[in-house]
Amino acid sequence: MAQGISTTVLIVGAGPAGLAASALLSMYGIENLVINKYGWLANTPRAHITNQGTMQVLRDLGIEDRAMQLASKQKLMANNVFCHSLAGEEFGRILSWGNHPARKADYELASPTEICDIPQTYMEPLLLEAAASRGGKIRFNTEFLRLEQDEAGVTAHVRDRLSGEDLAIRSLYLIGADGARSLVAEQIGLPMTGQMGLSGSMNILFDADLTQFVAHRPSVLYWVLQPASRIGGIGAGVVRMVRPWNEWLAIWGYDISQGEMKLTDDEAIRIVHRLIGDDTVPVRIRSTSTWTVNNMWATEFSKGRVFCMGDAVHRHPPLNGLGSNTCIQDAYNLAWKLKMVLDGSAGAALLDTYSAERVPVAETIVTRANASIRDYPPIFDALGMGAGDDPEQAEAQMAARKDASPEAKARRRRLNDAIRRKNYEFNAHGVELNTRYRSAAVVPDGTPEPAFDRDPELYYHPTTWPGARLPHVWLDRDERRISSIDLGGKGRFVLLTGLCGEAWRGAAAAVAHRFGLDLPVISIGPDGSDAHDIYADWYYQSGIDEDGCILVRPDNYIGWRALTLPEDPQAALHDALSAILARPAGIVPEQPSRQHDAVSV
Repeated sequence: MAQGISTTVLIVGAGPAGLAASALLSMYGIENLVINKYGWLANTPRAHITNQGTMQVLRDLGIEDRAMQLASKQKLMANNVFCHSLAGEEFGRILSWGNHPARKADYELASPTEICDIPQTYMEPLLLEAAASRGGKIRFNTEFLRLEQDEAGVTAHVRDRLSGEDLAIRSLYLIGADGARSLVAEQIGLPMTGQMGLSGSMNILFDADLTQFVAHRPSVLYWVLQPASRIGGIGAGVVRMVRPWNEWLAIWGYDISQGEMKLTDDEAIRIVHRLIGDDTVPVRIRSTSTWTVNNMWATEFSKGRVFCMGDAVHRHPPLNGLGSNTCIQDAYNLAWKLKMVLDGSAGAALLDTYSAERVPVAETIVTRANASIRDYPPIFDALGMGAGDDPEQAEAQMAARKDASPEAKARRRRLNDAIRRKNYEFNAHGVELNTRYRSAAVVPDGTPEPAFDRDPELYYHPTTWPGARLPHVWLDRDERRISSIDLGGKGRFVLLTGLCGEAWRGAAAAVAHRFGLDLPVISIGPDGSDAHDIYADWYYQSGIDEDGCILVRPDNYIGWRALTLPEDPQAALHDALSAILARPAGIVPEQPSRQHDAVSV
């Protein structure tokens, strides 16, 4: 009989979600163990677009600079190119990921961080190091088999794949971050909506020097539109930059009804050469794999003491680049709540807000990614790619769009309009940042939700309305330029006020003492405040008077605000924190024990 293992939080899966959860819990001082079925991390650079919301999580973890050293910078992501092949005709191009001059300011105003491209093969080791250096533990070659939970905790049965030994791991909570085929989600019976396996695609990871074809139009995505590419996948071929300009990932569809596609290296090279449009380019195949287009999300993310995150609960194609970003931000939402419950600061009901807040995000991103697939057929139709089953006829129709005829003129207009429509995939800044949580961990202030004055999918609308993310402005503190988001994070609440808000200091001290919390109060205003609002941007952005306050949650979302100083600020703050932390009347919940008896199998 094998001796068991105990930990406070067990994390199943070492992808972006699981490793981010471990890094955050470790930063918060919460014991955790990650188990991974395989001997190392991702072996292909699947996820890559890293948006500003995720970069802000890495900033809170203190690893933003390291991440940027690994990243392809925003300027190298500039163009999304639509072409017949890399060497062939280019049909159109769109400036993407905030690189258009009309959009760049939106991105710079939204965050102190920069959107960038970090392949999963670089992101995962970065997160692993962040976790392990703070005390997080990981066991590779450890396969999750099943779980049982009771009122006191969870027992996970696992197998050491090197020794064949079966072990039991006892924890207070378990996180299932085990991907789109999640056994954890299946075993706890999470309800799902949608459909899996809509179409099939293959990934071909390869090395080739493609500088001559791409350096003049830098991008991470080159869309190859040929009649043969209409089979499976999203209906287009893709050449994706992994490292400029020598490491690449080709994506090509296949007919999923014929079963999983298996490629030889020679077959893979032929596909790559077709996408490049030049079969003289030396190509070295690293690996091939397949995946399916999915349209599914869970309508609940947890059952009892077990929580799921990442691809386990939102399964979608890679369009819009939302996958790993949503995984990491799932972890950011849950980790501080686990920390607060485990250290006795919050009642267990706080954990119910994880599903309440993140399920709508899952629905949004799955829906948006699949909507982006539906935006491709108008491009294909305007080009003439759908002209029957005869490739030669289709190619002739594609060439005919350049005729000086009324019909060709109309097709050119449709093509340009359809390509412009792809802003909803490549510049969907609002989808990335406009999340506004509605749950018991957000206390309304009685004001109506601010209206969106621009398209909410394309444009971020900063606001301090409760449930929104804390807006970014540049401030001066101790003769250093810092962002307003740097005032929060690190697993603690913070109270922001103005020069006239001194009364909040006493109120916060009394409430923090009663709740056993660290609750710093930071005044933002003219010189003499804790943070100097040197540009007056906070003055116009904060949405409160100088004697009001904003209560910022540990994940840098607004938990509550007071527009002005209430008659009894201590009572108002006390009531808000009681609601957020699920502590009616401020009752301190019993702190869970972190001691676990080893169990045997």
